[in-house]
Amino acid sequence: MYTPAQFFQVQKEMRYLRIESAKLKRWHLAQKTRADRLEEENHRLKQEIAHREKTEQELREKLHEIEKQRDTYKGIVFKPKKQYGSGLPEQLIEKRKRGGQCGHQGYGRNTPIHIDRFVRISLTHCPDCDHVVSRSASYDTHTITDIPHWRETQPITTEYTIERQWCTHCHKAVQGEPNGVIPGSRLGINLITSALVWKYRCRNTFTQIAGQLKTYYGLSISEGTLVEILARTKDWFGVRYEEILTEIRGSPVKHGDETGYRVNGDNWWAWVATTNKSSYYTIEESRGKGVAQKLFDDAAGVLVRDDYGGYQKLPLPQQSCWAHLLRKSHEATLSSDASDEVKKLHEQLKHLYILLQEDSARPFDLTQRKQLHTWYQQDINRIINTHYVNRDAQAIQTRIRNQNTNLITALLYPDVPLTNNTAERAVKQIVGLRKISGGSKTHRGAQIHAVNLSIIETIRKRNLPLLDTLQEYLLHGATGKN
Repeated sequence: MYTPAQFFQVQKEMRYLRIESAKLKRWHLAQKTRADRLEEENHRLKQEIAHREKTEQELREKLHEIEKQRDTYKGIVFKPKKQYGSGLPEQLIEKRKRGGQCGHQGYGRNTPIHIDRFVRISLTHCPDCDHVVSRSASYDTHTITDIPHWRETQPITTEYTIERQWCTHCHKAVQGEPNGVIPGSRLGINLITSALVWKYRCRNTFTQIAGQLKTYYGLSISEGTLVEILARTKDWFGVRYEEILTEIRGSPVKHGDETGYRVNGDNWWAWVATTNKSSYYTIEESRGKGVAQKLFDDAAGVLVRDDYGGYQKLPLPQQSCWAHLLRKSHEATLSSDASDEVKKLHEQLKHLYILLQEDSARPFDLTQRKQLHTWYQQDINRIINTHYVNRDAQAIQTRIRNQNTNLITALLYPDVPLTNNTAERAVKQIVGLRKISGGSKTHRGAQIHAVNLSIIETIRKRNLPLLDTLQEYLLHGATGKN
């Protein structure tokens, strides 16, 4: 019988054996892949050599024929301005055919399942001789998908005559409200919804949106009017915007990130708090920890973030992003004067991440995860306590020391990722908006973009119908009614 100490020692030795086994498997797989690739390359080269030898023989025969023709017609005066190539017939010159190559997989549009209308085409007279032709039972079919003609989608101006009526029971004047109309707005909800989608999903500029409205609908709407429209939608979305942040704070797993944003030529910061179902954006003047505290105030669950120090003092469990750490260590190895220490450290981190990824993917068992957490903590402490001589290795060691056990928090909680890729993808949305617009002229304009983008990205993440849901939110925000 093993004593508990012996049992845990055996477990520890098995774990190190598993590490070495994983290394050998990866090395063997790499060698096997390389051998297969070389064998395939060798086979391809043999075929190419055989093809070239055959082509060379054909070219030699053709060259011999051309030399005979040259000797026969020597002295003939050739026409001026005629250009001659290598002397070989054009059909012998191998050219790569344009377009898809033989063997490439083809792509095409599938035939629609739902057909909106059926049109049968028939002739009464022959188009060639104008002779009368009879109808036929045989036919070919051709299906097209198109959008309505722009003459069929012209804007509709509606004048509502709203009666002022008297309620004898309430003893007051009452009036009805037209359905689907935003009170006080001279523009319809369909136009406002389209402007939101064009701006934040299609990423058009205000100039482009105004041009589209003029070209397709004949509407002359200035860029300033469009800005004011989106400013009003920001106010109407206010309650939904705060609900998104509340939902993110209560989520078991949430992500945070930030990126630069220009406001009136100054450097501001766009912050994002996101989950798999929601995205909340805000644009602040500072990158300080106060913004992070405001975003995740009284938050529950685990926060996944990069190694930015502004998150460290937040009172909730945190998982540091392994992708950032591995990227930094990899960049250090690419330097021309990279030390052997940093290369070895990078390999250690890669092996540690692979094992951590495998263990995190297994069914969640808290007792087992706590034991794994203890072992991984020993591995991290071993790296932290190692005496590195070279500065590049010391820089990576400092990153690991600062993050410490935040690198392995995912072991103690279910469904916590090891990377912050969810936040990185969410940040790309506002980065795309920033690249097109160059930022905002005022803080008000920046917050307009933050609120509207938060609503649209959250609708998209929840797989809700974008246009219908936007109109529902707009009407509810503008009228206060569901």
